[in-house]
Amino acid sequence: MLFLTYAFANIPLPREVPLASAAEVYDTNGNLIGIFSGEQRRFLINTDELINKKATKHIGEAVVASEDRTFYQHNGISVRGMARAAWADLTSGEIQQGGSTITQQYIKQAVLEDPGRTVERKLKEAILAVKLERRYSKDQILGFYLNTVYFGRGSYGIEAAARTYFDKSAQDLDLGEASFLAGIIPSPESYQPQGNQEAARARRDRVLTQMVEQGYIDQATADKWLGKRIKIVKGGDPTTGKEQPAAYFMEWLRRDLQREFGNELYTGGYKIHTTLDMEMQQAAEDAIASTLTTPEDPQAALVSMTPNGAVRAFVGGRDFDNVKKARGFNYASDNYRQAGSSYKPFTLLTAIENGVSLQSSFSGASPYTIDDPQCATDGELWQPSNYAFASYGYMDLMSATASSVNTIYAQLIVEIGPQNVADLLGGFGFDGNPSKKGKQPTTPNCSLVLGTQDVTPLQMARAYAGLANGGALPDITPVAYVENSNGECVKVYRPNSSKACGKEKVRMKSTQVVDENSVNLLNEALQSVVTSGSGTAANIGRPVAGKTGTTQNFRDAWFAGYTPQLATVVWEGYPLQKSGVVPEMRYCTDTDLCRPVQGYEVSGGGAPVSPAPMWGAFMAQAMEIGGYPVEYFEDGIDSGTVISTPPPPPEKPEKKNKDDKEKKEEPDKDEEEPDPEPTKNPTPSPEPSTTPPGGGGNGRKKPSGDDP
Repeated sequence: MLFLTYAFANIPLPREVPLASAAEVYDTNGNLIGIFSGEQRRFLINTDELINKKATKHIGEAVVASEDRTFYQHNGISVRGMARAAWADLTSGEIQQGGSTITQQYIKQAVLEDPGRTVERKLKEAILAVKLERRYSKDQILGFYLNTVYFGRGSYGIEAAARTYFDKSAQDLDLGEASFLAGIIPSPESYQPQGNQEAARARRDRVLTQMVEQGYIDQATADKWLGKRIKIVKGGDPTTGKEQPAAYFMEWLRRDLQREFGNELYTGGYKIHTTLDMEMQQAAEDAIASTLTTPEDPQAALVSMTPNGAVRAFVGGRDFDNVKKARGFNYASDNYRQAGSSYKPFTLLTAIENGVSLQSSFSGASPYTIDDPQCATDGELWQPSNYAFASYGYMDLMSATASSVNTIYAQLIVEIGPQNVADLLGGFGFDGNPSKKGKQPTTPNCSLVLGTQDVTPLQMARAYAGLANGGALPDITPVAYVENSNGECVKVYRPNSSKACGKEKVRMKSTQVVDENSVNLLNEALQSVVTSGSGTAANIGRPVAGKTGTTQNFRDAWFAGYTPQLATVVWEGYPLQKSGVVPEMRYCTDTDLCRPVQGYEVSGGGAPVSPAPMWGAFMAQAMEIGGYPVEYFEDGIDSGTVISTPPPPPEKPEKKNKDDKEKKEEPDKDEEEPDPEPTKNPTPSPEPSTTPPGGGGNGRKKPSGDDP
């Protein structure tokens, strides 16, 4: 019954057999970005000349001599060959010969794709082999096989093998090289010259001897190669080149899609259409490269996306096209660093949601003692300071946001409660550092207001996109749709204009975290940061809402902001050193620890080498590239309660001794501070001698610093 079933079954013609091929990745405008070939290399070639041309016929002859000596006599199967192979394997104690003909091997690899050893599979393989022999000539079948068979080191087909092992085309293989490749077919990884030169040489010599025995070459010709060392090229092992446009985006995308498609991502011939805009990507890279111009400068990351989560630009490091670096560490998606004052908008938004008016005023005195026990550390009250201990008097929340006044925001989080801030941060996708404790609820520390939580630029960009989206947090979907090699729709991720996948209805998921009116009010405060506050370097001549951020001792610098059409985050900082220290972008007496950038101490927006100027340079171009018209943010209705706190009691001056007078009072770098004019080449100063205690919750984490 099996014989009758398979005898009349339609055998797929080789030209209809979908050989494994790489996936192509396109940007939102249909421009090819690159390919995903995984651990496989395949280059389909016309094998007629290899088999029939006198100068190259030894390639096919070596394979026939090694794999199927009666190939030109049998009709697809060889009972005698299977018996002989079984006896050779039995007497040698190892697999010396395969029982299948070349035709059967091709059927198994390209048609059935079934590695099993069941009787049913073997029967089907044999019958389909006979059918294939009736339809095609021997040379055609040998050609199919040469384009299909696996040679190890990720190479499929004779052309890929020639390039991988010998860095040449298959038509340039000499007899020794062709004999080696033919000899390793049964178990390629077992006969690698780098790991087992003796075994590899033995396989090559065995094929040469068989070619002599079968009359393909004479002994004198074989002797030229017998016993010689096999030399292969270094670094031919896997696959992609050393450079790839938008390398960090491609690696981030590859990891994401591999979880969904598995190894089929590399063999299915998919056409992956992404949301990336290569013109914007180039603008992002140019903005960073033109600012950070020396190898000694810090790393930087930039992520830009639409309010509904379509990623338009993604820079994960300064080696923009370096595949090796992109596969090592991605500063956009893997880089968990404290956020500084770029976190303050979420405290202000929590206050608005809890009925606090932007007209509420607090004392900007510095230092300011927070007497609420939930902000104390080991019984010691929290005493945040402003930069240079500057006191601002009474200020409303609008002005305090523009000037990034730490002490006012410290009072604000006490007023609304750190738990409410933690809940809102969780709603905007901030869920912990996987490298430490994994995803977890945000700890309700008072120090959250100063950006002590570890976040990535990608998380920040998504959260700020949620602000641009009226308080609705979008799902990040860098893929618009995927087609197969025939242009047929496989899966749709986002609404698009594709003829194939555009018919599929997709609803984008966005989670409304806060009321839209609350975000409209927040936008008013964040616009003042750019027009008259610490982020003026990000002013691009159209409405922009944003916030600078600098962490303790200038370790990290941020600018996060958005227009109504696009949200972008820029991070800058030095990577963790082998010593376990993260260098700081400032001056101090320790030159190993402190590394000012091109002579500047780097904050979120102060110096010309800071994130805000990079943000502005990119966004000015991105608005033009995207053809975005000037749009204004909606006005909000402020119906909250106006809160006015009583002034703090005057502190009695302490009598200072001689040693105290010699100590230079410096701003506490653990606190958030406004940006002054950029300072270049200042006189190095000592580290501050004291640090105020951290926020509530576990009471162990110190508040981060902001914009010095």
